[in-house]
Amino acid sequence: MRSKATKLGAGVLSVLVPMMATMTANAMEPLSSLRYNLAGGPVNFDARLRYEHVKLGDPLAAGMTEDTADATTLRVRLGYTTAKWNELVAQIEYEGLSVIGGQDFNSFANGETTYPVVADAKLNELNQAWIRWSGLPKTDVKYGRQRILLDNQRFIGNVGWRQTEMTYDAALLSTAFIPKTKFTYAFLNNVNSFRFFDYDPTAAVSLSTNVDIEGHLFNASITAIRDKLVITPYAYLLDFDDIPAGAPSARLFQDTATYGARVSGAVPFKTDYTFSYALEYAEQKDYQDAPKSIDFNYLLVEPTVAYKKLVKGTLGYEKLEGDGVNSLQTPLATAHAFVGWADLFLITPQVGLERSYVSISTTIDRFGATAVYHKFESDEGGVKMGDEIDLLASFAVIPNFVLYAKYAAYSADGGAPAAGKPVADVDKTWVYAEYKF
Repeated sequence: MRSKATKLGAGVLSVLVPMMATMTANAMEPLSSLRYNLAGGPVNFDARLRYEHVKLGDPLAAGMTEDTADATTLRVRLGYTTAKWNELVAQIEYEGLSVIGGQDFNSFANGETTYPVVADAKLNELNQAWIRWSGLPKTDVKYGRQRILLDNQRFIGNVGWRQTEMTYDAALLSTAFIPKTKFTYAFLNNVNSFRFFDYDPTAAVSLSTNVDIEGHLFNASITAIRDKLVITPYAYLLDFDDIPAGAPSARLFQDTATYGARVSGAVPFKTDYTFSYALEYAEQKDYQDAPKSIDFNYLLVEPTVAYKKLVKGTLGYEKLEGDGVNSLQTPLATAHAFVGWADLFLITPQVGLERSYVSISTTIDRFGATAVYHKFESDEGGVKMGDEIDLLASFAVIPNFVLYAKYAAYSADGGAPAAGKPVADVDKTWVYAEYKF
Protein backbone atom coordinates (compact mmCIF):
# COMPACT_ATOMS: atom_id res chain seq x y z
CA MET A 1 0.00 0.00 0.00
CA ARG A 2 1.33 3.40 -0.91
CA SER A 3 2.00 5.91 1.88
CA LYS A 4 -0.04 9.09 2.14
CA ALA A 5 2.99 11.09 1.04
CA THR A 6 3.21 8.95 -2.11
CA LYS A 7 -0.49 9.38 -2.77
CA LEU A 8 -0.21 13.12 -2.25
CA GLY A 9 2.75 13.37 -4.61
CA ALA A 10 1.05 11.27 -7.28
CA GLY A 11 -2.16 13.28 -7.03
CA VAL A 12 -0.40 16.61 -7.24
CA LEU A 13 1.77 15.49 -10.15
CA SER A 14 -1.33 14.38 -12.09
CA VAL A 15 -2.54 17.98 -11.86
CA LEU A 16 0.77 19.81 -12.19
CA VAL A 17 2.25 17.90 -15.14
CA PRO A 18 -0.41 19.05 -17.66
CA MET A 19 -0.18 22.56 -16.24
CA MET A 20 3.57 22.58 -16.54
CA ALA A 21 3.30 21.34 -20.12
CA THR A 22 0.99 24.23 -20.96
CA MET A 23 3.30 26.64 -19.19
CA THR A 24 6.34 25.38 -21.08
CA ALA A 25 4.58 25.72 -24.40
CA ASN A 26 3.76 29.34 -23.64
CA ALA A 27 6.87 30.25 -21.64
CA MET A 28 8.06 33.78 -22.19
CA GLU A 29 11.16 33.63 -20.01
CA PRO A 30 14.07 31.41 -21.05
CA LEU A 31 15.79 28.95 -18.75
CA SER A 32 18.86 31.16 -18.75
CA SER A 33 16.97 33.80 -16.74
CA LEU A 34 16.01 31.37 -13.97
CA ARG A 35 19.09 32.06 -11.87
CA TYR A 36 18.30 35.77 -11.79
CA ASN A 37 14.71 35.09 -10.72
CA LEU A 38 15.87 32.71 -8.01
CA ALA A 39 18.09 35.42 -6.55
CA GLY A 40 15.82 38.41 -7.14
CA GLY A 41 13.09 37.92 -4.55
CA PRO A 42 12.34 39.46 -1.13
CA VAL A 43 13.46 38.35 2.34
CA ASN A 44 10.96 38.21 5.21
CA PHE A 45 11.91 38.47 8.88
CA ASP A 46 9.82 38.28 12.05
CA ALA A 47 11.16 38.40 15.62
CA ARG A 48 8.98 38.30 18.74
CA LEU A 49 10.41 38.55 22.27
CA ARG A 50 7.83 37.59 24.89
CA TYR A 51 7.57 37.20 28.65
CA GLU A 52 4.64 35.13 29.95
CA HIS A 53 3.58 34.74 33.58
CA VAL A 54 0.95 32.22 34.74
CA LYS A 55 -0.66 32.15 38.19
CA LEU A 56 -2.99 29.31 39.19
CA GLY A 57 -5.45 29.24 42.05
CA ASP A 58 -6.24 26.21 44.20
CA PRO A 59 -6.66 23.33 43.73
CA LEU A 60 -3.69 22.43 41.51
CA ALA A 61 -3.93 19.59 39.00
CA ALA A 62 -2.56 16.18 39.92
CA GLY A 63 1.26 16.05 39.73
CA MET A 64 1.62 19.83 39.79
CA THR A 65 3.42 21.37 42.79
CA GLU A 66 4.07 24.92 41.54
CA ASP A 67 1.29 27.46 41.13
CA THR A 68 3.25 29.92 38.97
CA ALA A 69 5.16 29.70 35.69
CA ASP A 70 7.50 32.19 34.03
CA ALA A 71 8.75 31.95 30.46
CA THR A 72 10.86 34.36 28.42
CA THR A 73 11.18 33.26 24.81
CA LEU A 74 12.45 34.67 21.53
CA ARG A 75 10.86 33.50 18.29
CA VAL A 76 12.60 34.25 14.97
CA ARG A 77 11.35 33.56 11.45
CA LEU A 78 13.56 34.12 8.45
CA GLY A 79 12.38 33.34 4.95
CA TYR A 80 13.10 33.96 1.30
CA THR A 81 10.68 34.06 -1.64
CA THR A 82 11.95 33.85 -5.20
CA ALA A 83 10.94 36.26 -7.93
CA LYS A 84 8.37 34.88 -10.37
CA TRP A 85 9.64 32.82 -13.29
CA ASN A 86 7.06 31.64 -15.82
CA GLU A 87 4.36 31.94 -13.15
CA LEU A 88 6.36 29.90 -10.63
CA VAL A 89 7.27 31.21 -7.16
CA ALA A 90 8.87 29.33 -4.28
CA GLN A 91 9.44 30.11 -0.61
CA ILE A 92 11.49 28.62 2.20
CA GLU A 93 11.19 29.81 5.81
CA TYR A 94 13.05 28.91 9.00
CA GLU A 95 11.47 29.22 12.44
CA GLY A 96 13.39 28.99 15.69
CA LEU A 97 12.46 29.45 19.33
CA SER A 98 14.96 30.07 22.13
CA VAL A 99 14.26 30.08 25.85
CA ILE A 100 15.96 32.92 27.71
CA GLY A 101 16.79 32.25 31.36
CA GLY A 102 15.31 29.41 33.38
CA GLN A 103 12.63 26.96 32.34
CA ASP A 104 10.17 27.39 35.20
CA PHE A 105 7.27 26.30 33.00
CA ASN A 106 5.91 23.17 31.31
CA SER A 107 6.42 23.44 27.55
CA PHE A 108 5.15 19.87 26.92
CA ALA A 109 8.71 19.01 25.84
CA ASN A 110 11.05 20.09 28.68
CA GLY A 111 9.83 17.62 31.31
CA GLU A 112 8.92 20.36 33.83
CA THR A 113 5.48 18.88 34.52
CA THR A 114 5.21 20.28 38.06
CA TYR A 115 4.79 23.80 36.60
CA PRO A 116 1.81 25.33 34.78
CA VAL A 117 1.84 25.09 31.00
CA VAL A 118 3.36 27.65 28.64
CA ALA A 119 3.18 25.85 25.30
CA ASP A 120 6.30 27.40 23.74
CA ALA A 121 9.02 24.76 23.47
CA LYS A 122 12.56 25.32 22.27
CA LEU A 123 12.97 24.19 18.67
CA ASN A 124 14.40 24.84 15.22
CA GLU A 125 12.28 23.84 12.27
CA LEU A 126 11.35 24.30 8.64
CA ASN A 127 8.20 26.39 9.00
CA GLN A 128 7.33 26.78 5.32
CA ALA A 129 8.71 25.35 2.07
CA TRP A 130 6.39 25.60 -0.90
CA ILE A 131 6.16 26.20 -4.65
CA ARG A 132 3.24 28.06 -6.26
CA TRP A 133 2.13 28.14 -9.89
CA SER A 134 -0.21 30.89 -11.17
CA GLY A 135 -0.38 30.01 -14.84
CA LEU A 136 -4.16 29.72 -15.06
CA PRO A 137 -6.43 32.81 -14.96
CA LYS A 138 -7.04 33.99 -11.38
CA THR A 139 -5.87 30.62 -10.06
CA ASP A 140 -3.01 29.49 -7.83
CA VAL A 141 -1.77 25.96 -7.19
CA LYS A 142 0.47 25.68 -4.14
CA TYR A 143 2.33 22.59 -2.91
CA GLY A 144 4.45 22.00 0.18
CA ARG A 145 4.56 23.11 3.82
CA GLN A 146 2.47 26.26 4.07
CA ARG A 147 0.29 28.50 6.21
CA ILE A 148 -3.47 27.99 5.65
CA LEU A 149 -6.01 30.48 7.02
CA LEU A 150 -9.69 30.06 6.18
CA ASP A 151 -12.34 32.65 7.11
CA ASN A 152 -11.90 33.81 10.72
CA GLN A 153 -9.78 30.72 11.57
CA ARG A 154 -12.48 29.21 13.82
CA PHE A 155 -12.00 25.85 12.11
CA ILE A 156 -8.79 26.19 10.05
CA GLY A 157 -5.92 28.45 11.15
CA ASN A 158 -2.28 28.70 12.15
CA VAL A 159 -2.47 29.38 15.93
CA GLY A 160 -0.40 32.51 15.31
CA TRP A 161 -0.59 33.54 18.96
CA ARG A 162 1.84 30.84 20.06
CA GLN A 163 5.50 31.52 19.46
CA THR A 164 5.73 28.64 16.97
CA GLU A 165 2.80 28.55 14.59
CA MET A 166 0.94 25.64 13.00
CA THR A 167 1.56 24.97 9.30
CA TYR A 168 0.44 22.23 6.95
CA ASP A 169 2.01 19.86 4.43
CA ALA A 170 -0.59 20.25 1.71
CA ALA A 171 -1.58 20.72 -1.91
CA LEU A 172 -3.83 23.78 -2.24
CA LEU A 173 -5.90 25.09 -5.12
CA SER A 174 -7.31 28.61 -4.91
CA THR A 175 -9.27 30.21 -7.73
CA ALA A 176 -11.38 33.33 -8.32
CA PHE A 177 -12.12 32.38 -11.93
CA ILE A 178 -15.88 32.46 -11.29
CA PRO A 179 -16.93 36.11 -10.80
CA LYS A 180 -17.53 37.15 -7.19
CA THR A 181 -16.50 33.71 -5.95
CA LYS A 182 -13.29 32.48 -4.39
CA PHE A 183 -12.99 28.70 -4.11
CA THR A 184 -10.32 26.94 -2.08
CA TYR A 185 -9.55 23.23 -1.88
CA ALA A 186 -6.70 21.76 0.13
CA PHE A 187 -5.52 18.22 0.63
CA LEU A 188 -3.67 17.88 3.96
CA ASN A 189 -1.03 15.22 4.48
CA ASN A 190 0.51 16.41 7.76
CA VAL A 191 -0.07 19.02 10.46
CA ASN A 192 3.11 20.67 11.73
CA SER A 193 1.65 21.60 15.11
CA PHE A 194 2.67 24.30 17.57
CA ARG A 195 2.61 21.70 20.35
CA PHE A 196 4.62 18.56 21.15
CA PHE A 197 2.60 15.34 21.47
CA ASP A 198 3.42 12.03 23.13
CA TYR A 199 2.49 9.15 20.84
CA ASP A 200 3.92 6.36 23.00
CA PRO A 201 4.12 6.98 26.76
CA THR A 202 6.12 3.74 27.22
CA ALA A 203 8.99 4.93 25.02
CA ALA A 204 11.92 6.99 26.28
CA VAL A 205 11.52 9.54 23.48
CA SER A 206 8.26 9.75 21.52
CA LEU A 207 7.51 13.47 21.31
CA SER A 208 6.65 14.97 17.94
CA THR A 209 5.04 18.12 16.54
CA ASN A 210 3.74 16.21 13.51
CA VAL A 211 0.20 14.88 13.25
CA ASP A 212 -0.44 12.61 10.25
CA ILE A 213 -3.73 13.28 8.52
CA GLU A 214 -5.64 12.75 5.32
CA GLY A 215 -7.73 15.90 5.22
CA HIS A 216 -9.90 17.54 2.60
CA LEU A 217 -10.81 21.21 2.99
CA PHE A 218 -13.48 22.79 0.78
CA ASN A 219 -14.30 26.48 1.15
CA ALA A 220 -16.17 28.84 -1.19
CA SER A 221 -16.61 32.56 -0.54
CA ILE A 222 -19.41 34.15 -2.57
CA THR A 223 -19.91 37.93 -2.65
CA ALA A 224 -23.33 39.46 -3.29
CA ILE A 225 -25.46 42.61 -2.90
CA ARG A 226 -22.86 45.10 -4.10
CA ASP A 227 -20.15 43.31 -2.17
CA LYS A 228 -21.98 43.97 1.13
CA LEU A 229 -22.77 40.28 1.77
CA VAL A 230 -20.42 37.31 1.85
CA ILE A 231 -21.76 33.73 1.96
CA THR A 232 -19.20 31.02 2.71
CA PRO A 233 -20.21 27.36 2.59
CA TYR A 234 -17.54 24.88 3.66
CA ALA A 235 -16.76 21.22 4.32
CA TYR A 236 -13.80 20.01 6.36
CA LEU A 237 -13.12 16.25 6.30
CA LEU A 238 -10.40 15.22 8.77
CA ASP A 239 -9.05 11.67 8.97
CA PHE A 240 -6.21 11.49 11.52
CA ASP A 241 -3.78 8.58 11.66
CA ASP A 242 -1.98 8.01 14.96
CA ILE A 243 -3.75 9.72 17.85
CA PRO A 244 -1.57 11.34 20.56
CA ALA A 245 -1.76 9.70 23.98
CA GLY A 246 -4.15 11.00 26.64
CA ALA A 247 -7.92 11.31 26.87
CA PRO A 248 -8.20 15.03 25.90
CA SER A 249 -6.04 14.56 22.80
CA ALA A 250 -8.02 11.48 21.79
CA ARG A 251 -11.22 13.56 21.87
CA LEU A 252 -9.60 16.45 20.02
CA PHE A 253 -8.25 14.33 17.16
CA GLN A 254 -11.26 12.14 16.50
CA ASP A 255 -12.02 11.81 12.78
CA THR A 256 -14.77 14.27 11.87
CA ALA A 257 -16.67 15.72 8.92
CA THR A 258 -17.85 19.30 9.45
CA TYR A 259 -20.31 20.93 7.05
CA GLY A 260 -21.37 24.51 7.52
CA ALA A 261 -21.88 28.02 6.20
CA ARG A 262 -20.90 31.49 7.35
CA VAL A 263 -22.73 34.69 6.40
CA SER A 264 -21.11 38.06 7.04
CA GLY A 265 -21.58 41.60 5.89
CA ALA A 266 -21.57 45.30 6.71
CA VAL A 267 -24.23 48.01 6.52
CA PRO A 268 -22.84 51.56 6.44
CA PHE A 269 -25.13 54.30 7.72
CA LYS A 270 -25.22 57.88 6.45
CA THR A 271 -23.56 58.90 9.70
CA ASP A 272 -20.09 57.81 10.85
CA TYR A 273 -21.42 54.49 12.20
CA THR A 274 -21.18 51.06 10.55
CA PHE A 275 -23.12 47.95 11.48
CA SER A 276 -21.59 44.56 10.62
CA TYR A 277 -22.51 41.02 11.47
CA ALA A 278 -21.46 37.37 11.25
CA LEU A 279 -23.78 34.35 11.42
CA GLU A 280 -22.48 30.81 11.23
CA TYR A 281 -23.90 27.32 11.55
CA ALA A 282 -22.19 23.95 11.15
CA GLU A 283 -22.86 20.28 11.79
CA GLN A 284 -20.08 17.90 12.80
CA LYS A 285 -20.36 14.12 12.36
CA ASP A 286 -18.06 11.15 12.84
CA TYR A 287 -15.95 10.32 9.79
CA GLN A 288 -13.89 7.42 8.49
CA ASP A 289 -12.66 5.22 11.38
CA ALA A 290 -13.86 7.42 14.27
CA PRO A 291 -14.39 5.15 17.30
CA LYS A 292 -17.70 6.77 18.29
CA SER A 293 -20.73 8.09 16.47
CA ILE A 294 -21.26 11.83 16.99
CA ASP A 295 -23.63 14.49 15.68
CA PHE A 296 -23.03 17.99 17.08
CA ASN A 297 -23.90 21.51 15.95
CA TYR A 298 -21.98 24.79 15.99
CA LEU A 299 -23.67 28.19 16.13
CA LEU A 300 -22.34 31.76 16.06
CA VAL A 301 -24.23 35.07 16.20
CA GLU A 302 -22.03 38.20 16.25
CA PRO A 303 -23.27 41.77 15.60
CA THR A 304 -20.78 44.67 15.65
CA VAL A 305 -21.13 48.45 15.67
CA ALA A 306 -18.19 50.71 14.78
CA TYR A 307 -17.74 54.48 14.93
CA LYS A 308 -15.41 55.62 12.15
CA LYS A 309 -12.16 53.73 12.72
CA LEU A 310 -11.92 54.78 16.34
CA VAL A 311 -14.17 52.47 18.37
CA LYS A 312 -15.73 49.07 17.72
CA GLY A 313 -18.12 47.16 19.98
CA THR A 314 -19.21 43.53 19.56
CA LEU A 315 -21.79 41.31 21.22
CA GLY A 316 -21.60 37.60 20.54
CA TYR A 317 -22.94 34.15 21.28
CA GLU A 318 -21.18 30.92 20.33
CA LYS A 319 -22.30 27.35 20.95
CA LEU A 320 -20.34 24.09 20.56
CA GLU A 321 -22.57 21.15 21.41
CA GLY A 322 -21.63 18.26 23.68
CA ASP A 323 -23.44 15.30 25.26
CA GLY A 324 -21.38 14.73 28.40
CA VAL A 325 -19.09 12.16 26.74
CA ASN A 326 -18.07 13.78 23.45
CA SER A 327 -18.35 17.27 21.98
CA LEU A 328 -17.77 19.28 18.84
CA GLN A 329 -14.02 19.82 18.37
CA THR A 330 -11.92 22.23 16.28
CA PRO A 331 -8.42 20.64 16.23
CA LEU A 332 -7.07 22.89 13.43
CA ALA A 333 -8.50 26.19 14.72
CA THR A 334 -6.80 29.26 16.11
CA ALA A 335 -8.91 28.68 19.22
CA HIS A 336 -7.03 31.21 21.38
CA ALA A 337 -8.85 34.04 19.63
CA PHE A 338 -12.29 32.62 20.49
CA VAL A 339 -12.39 30.76 23.82
CA GLY A 340 -10.66 33.31 26.07
CA TRP A 341 -6.97 34.15 26.19
CA ALA A 342 -6.42 32.01 29.30
CA ASP A 343 -6.71 29.03 26.89
CA LEU A 344 -8.79 26.85 29.21
CA PHE A 345 -11.20 25.65 26.52
CA LEU A 346 -8.87 24.87 23.60
CA ILE A 347 -10.35 21.37 23.77
CA THR A 348 -14.14 21.63 24.02
CA PRO A 349 -15.39 20.11 27.31
CA GLN A 350 -17.38 16.88 27.05
CA VAL A 351 -20.49 18.82 28.11
CA GLY A 352 -20.00 21.28 25.25
CA LEU A 353 -19.58 25.02 25.60
CA GLU A 354 -21.78 28.10 25.30
CA ARG A 355 -19.96 31.42 25.26
CA SER A 356 -21.60 34.82 25.57
CA TYR A 357 -19.24 37.75 25.14
CA VAL A 358 -18.89 41.47 24.70
CA SER A 359 -15.82 43.30 23.44
CA ILE A 360 -14.80 46.88 22.80
CA SER A 361 -11.69 48.05 20.98
CA THR A 362 -10.20 51.38 19.99
CA THR A 363 -7.39 52.66 17.81
CA ILE A 364 -6.04 56.17 18.28
CA ASP A 365 -3.02 57.06 16.19
CA ARG A 366 -0.34 54.50 17.18
CA PHE A 367 -2.15 53.22 20.26
CA GLY A 368 -4.62 50.32 20.33
CA ALA A 369 -6.64 48.74 23.14
CA THR A 370 -9.13 45.86 23.46
CA ALA A 371 -11.25 44.59 26.35
CA VAL A 372 -13.32 41.39 26.25
CA TYR A 373 -15.66 39.77 28.77
CA HIS A 374 -16.67 36.09 28.36
CA LYS A 375 -19.33 34.14 30.22
CA PHE A 376 -19.09 30.36 29.84
CA GLU A 377 -21.77 27.71 30.35
CA SER A 378 -22.04 24.07 29.38
CA ASP A 379 -24.29 23.05 26.50
CA GLU A 380 -25.30 19.88 28.34
CA GLY A 381 -27.04 20.68 31.63
CA GLY A 382 -26.53 24.45 31.61
CA VAL A 383 -23.72 24.33 34.19
CA LYS A 384 -21.85 27.59 34.85
CA MET A 385 -18.30 27.15 33.51
CA GLY A 386 -16.83 30.43 34.80
CA ASP A 387 -16.11 33.80 33.26
CA GLU A 388 -13.07 35.67 31.97
CA ILE A 389 -11.80 39.20 31.39
CA ASP A 390 -9.19 39.81 28.65
CA LEU A 391 -7.26 43.06 28.15
CA LEU A 392 -4.80 44.08 25.43
CA ALA A 393 -2.83 47.28 24.77
CA SER A 394 -0.46 47.94 21.87
CA PHE A 395 1.78 50.79 20.78
CA ALA A 396 3.48 51.09 17.38
CA VAL A 397 6.89 52.57 18.15
CA ILE A 398 7.93 52.78 14.50
CA PRO A 399 6.61 51.07 11.38
CA ASN A 400 6.84 47.27 11.80
CA PHE A 401 7.87 47.48 15.48
CA VAL A 402 5.06 47.13 18.05
CA LEU A 403 5.00 46.77 21.83
CA TYR A 404 2.21 44.82 23.56
CA ALA A 405 0.85 44.16 27.04
CA LYS A 406 -1.85 41.50 27.48
CA TYR A 407 -3.76 40.08 30.44
CA ALA A 408 -6.31 37.29 30.98
CA ALA A 409 -8.17 36.58 34.24
CA TYR A 410 -10.37 33.47 34.38
CA SER A 411 -12.64 32.88 37.38
CA ALA A 412 -13.96 29.34 37.93
CA ASP A 413 -16.81 30.64 40.13
CA GLY A 414 -17.12 27.36 42.02
CA GLY A 415 -20.56 25.89 41.37
CA ALA A 416 -21.54 22.45 40.19
CA PRO A 417 -18.92 20.11 38.71
CA ALA A 418 -19.07 19.18 35.02
CA ALA A 419 -16.92 17.13 32.65
CA GLY A 420 -14.13 19.38 31.41
CA LYS A 421 -14.93 22.31 33.69
CA PRO A 422 -11.86 24.13 35.11
CA VAL A 423 -11.80 23.98 38.90
CA ALA A 424 -9.30 26.78 39.65
CA ASP A 425 -8.86 30.46 38.79
CA VAL A 426 -6.13 31.36 36.29
CA ASP A 427 -4.31 34.67 35.67
CA LYS A 428 -1.97 35.13 32.71
CA THR A 429 0.15 38.17 31.86
CA TRP A 430 2.22 38.82 28.74
CA VAL A 431 4.61 41.60 27.78
CA TYR A 432 6.11 41.33 24.32
CA ALA A 433 7.60 43.15 21.36
CA GLU A 434 7.50 42.21 17.69
CA TYR A 435 9.46 43.47 14.72
CA LYS A 436 8.90 42.22 11.19
CA PHE A 437 9.33 43.08 7.55
